[in-house]
Amino acid sequence: MNSQISAKYYHCTQQFEREKKKIFANTWIFAGFKHDFQKDNDFRTLKVNDIPIVVQKMKGEVKAFLNICSHRFSKIQVSEFGNRPLLCPYHGWAYNSDGIPVGIPKKPLFKKYNKKELCQMKLKEFRVERCGSLYFLTLNNKVKSLKEYLGEYYKEIEEMTNGFGKQIDVNRMKIKSNWKVIIENTMEAYHLGLVHTDTLAKLMPTTSIDNLKFSFCGPHSNYIIPLLVDENSKKLKFLHSPFSDRKWKINGFKHYLLFPNLLISSSYGTTFSVSVINPITSTETDFINNIFLCKLNSNKSFNDVKSFIDTAVDYNRKVFDEDKEACENVQEVVPYTTQPGVLSLEEKRVHEFQKEYLKFLNEF
Repeated sequence: MNSQISAKYYHCTQQFEREKKKIFANTWIFAGFKHDFQKDNDFRTLKVNDIPIVVQKMKGEVKAFLNICSHRFSKIQVSEFGNRPLLCPYHGWAYNSDGIPVGIPKKPLFKKYNKKELCQMKLKEFRVERCGSLYFLTLNNKVKSLKEYLGEYYKEIEEMTNGFGKQIDVNRMKIKSNWKVIIENTMEAYHLGLVHTDTLAKLMPTTSIDNLKFSFCGPHSNYIIPLLVDENSKKLKFLHSPFSDRKWKINGFKHYLLFPNLLISSSYGTTFSVSVINPITSTETDFINNIFLCKLNSNKSFNDVKSFIDTAVDYNRKVFDEDKEACENVQEVVPYTTQPGVLSLEEKRVHEFQKEYLKFLNEF
């Protein structure tokens, strides 16, 4: 079957601007992990569609605001992560948990603001909702709830991410590729034999439509791939003994796309990979991969699994380096063709992703 989108969709600047308005402004976007907001005033900053946003825990609740001071438009939180009050570093305006300025240095030098006027200077607020260990925000306050958006996957993601233990790696790289090239690369196993010869290809059997189990839920999808070593084998029983009490298990590899740009996967439920695919331009993407260990048995420490952790981190970084090269090779030449591309039955998730993508653009 033919690809549903043509080559120009992977490099056209005008198309990228449409995606920002139609997709990223109208869906739920990953905003942080539960552990990012453990204490009051813990915050992280991010950009969605170039809009600067601060996500911060205030009075026990995680809130998201436009990260621009109402006074003279400075960034309020400058660092990517931190813990400090919602206080502008330029002139010291302070904001409460509703985003209303409540601390104005040298206040008598300003006119006497009444309550209504102060509320009019409130920071623009965005909806924030959580599923398991993951927080999401949306730029469109009118969209359906996160639970409705994730549908039947909500419970699955909740249970899976509640199994996260210690974060063991953050791998961030700029990839000179359109964000959709990266997303589509992760959703098919057709490339494993050549791109991941010494990594994934040695872990997974030769894939075919018979041993790939696909699942679809609205614009989201997953697949399960069997692995060459069974969870119940003697080798893995020994290797996984420090995690034997973990609640979330799978005998294989499971990979989710939460549309549009969040990828979550796990092998056996012992390690978890969470990748955020943030488009920068039509031809460049910020790729952030987070690796978590599952929760250890109560009688085990991280010293007991240090070798396992080191191996997992090195392995994942090598896989993503291989994918980076493959995606950049696509991006380098895709502007010079007009063909639509061709998809096999093994690439069904790519086909469905493209269909849902076009629905958001009102082109399907």
